[in-house]
Amino acid sequence: MRTTQSGQQTDKKTPRWWIFSKYAEEGYVPNRELFAYATALTGQNMAYLIVSQWLFYFCTDVLSIPATKVGFLTGFTRIWDAVNDPVVGTLIDRRKCQPGRKLHPYLGKLPIFIGVLTALMFMDFGVTETAAIVILLCVYIAWDFTYSFQDVALWGMMSLISPHPHERSRVSQWLNIGVGAAWGLISLVPLIMGKREALGISEKLLFLCFGIVFGFGGEMLSILAYKTKERVTFTAPKQEPFFKQLAELRHNKMLLLLLLAQILNFLNGAIAPIYFFKYCVTLEISGKVYNGETVQFYYGIFTSVLSTVSMFFAVKLADKIGGMRNVVVIAQLMNIGCRLAAYFVGFDTLPQMIAVILIISISSVPVNMVGIAQRALLCDAIDYAEWRTGKRTEGISNSLQNLTNKLTDALKLITSGLVLGWLAYDDTLGLTGQTQAFYDAQWPLFMLLPALGSLLYLIPFLCIRYTKAQKAQVEKDLQERHAQKNEEKEA
Repeated sequence: MRTTQSGQQTDKKTPRWWIFSKYAEEGYVPNRELFAYATALTGQNMAYLIVSQWLFYFCTDVLSIPATKVGFLTGFTRIWDAVNDPVVGTLIDRRKCQPGRKLHPYLGKLPIFIGVLTALMFMDFGVTETAAIVILLCVYIAWDFTYSFQDVALWGMMSLISPHPHERSRVSQWLNIGVGAAWGLISLVPLIMGKREALGISEKLLFLCFGIVFGFGGEMLSILAYKTKERVTFTAPKQEPFFKQLAELRHNKMLLLLLLAQILNFLNGAIAPIYFFKYCVTLEISGKVYNGETVQFYYGIFTSVLSTVSMFFAVKLADKIGGMRNVVVIAQLMNIGCRLAAYFVGFDTLPQMIAVILIISISSVPVNMVGIAQRALLCDAIDYAEWRTGKRTEGISNSLQNLTNKLTDALKLITSGLVLGWLAYDDTLGLTGQTQAFYDAQWPLFMLLPALGSLLYLIPFLCIRYTKAQKAQVEKDLQERHAQKNEEKEA
């Protein structure tokens, strides 16, 4: 006999590992709910990734907007993202709401509007370059403002879904598996592009289909997050001036160091891999020639097989090596070392490419756990803030996480535009008409820039000091406070 979240007694013996189990002990998350939450993150990230990974290419190669302009255009949109996120997070934290309803209002209906706007971003309206930029800016700003509310609420739920840090690590693991599934689906894009001529479809129509399937379809899937429950004791927000609320975050050193580390990692992925694979890679296997887009698809699949499997054991691994912080440190060090080794191996022949895939596959095992660790550590930072101040800050903390992600994206896009412009990239010149400097730069840009990003990331991250003893003390004290508040409410 055990007690479920609803307070009902049940003698059900459903195993904890069974994915569709709807039972869990008080304060823990039933697997059915966790599965719905992870699936929702798959859908939301399908929409986000088609925008973040492919909008730049769509602008340069479908709309034929010069790369430098695209870099500043998309960089500006990310800066707008970064500016509005703290406002959104503060509004969420300050809003008066019923217990268990802090974040749910943003999970049910917004996805429909966001999905439509995502599809519109990948539509060629057949207008002039200036008009196309204006339309894209208007659609993007509307998309981002609404997406920010959904994104803060979706990820903020992770800190409210359970009061137990170890259980939140399990939630983070499955959410990142959901995100990984989205990456897997988006990896189909270059494969489909490589088959475009055989399919007899224009690149313009193909990207519109991507916008509808991944953008609108993904957002419809994200509505499943509405099934989640907020289990952390509700704390009514104290109304304070906006800037005072932001200023109080300066005391949360762990949060600030996490955010700084993410910003310094902007070189990781600054140049989209499509430029390397499309223009520099062809492979011949048994007399059959594979173009760069097709090779990119298989490269992504083969290098992620080990890491995809290992994500299911991320929490157990973290327990064995001393916590999520150590997972991140090992991941970044391995990324640096393996990428340096792969760079010197080269990519010109099939044996070289196979060796590179093996090396990157090894490094991807801990690297793909970084997202799990970062979110778990962010929840720890939110608990720490409540422990010190008595206030929970899911909204502002997750919005600042989004702010740094988008500032990072802005730096990536601006860097990409500047680098491609400096290399005189011109999509109208075709696969063989680019400058020699462009071709020579692609391999080091693809393989070494992420290593430099990892090195910069480690500088602030290694300054984080949050021991197991501190974490246990914070959890114990918060449980006692929440229990006392519940007793006061019932009295």
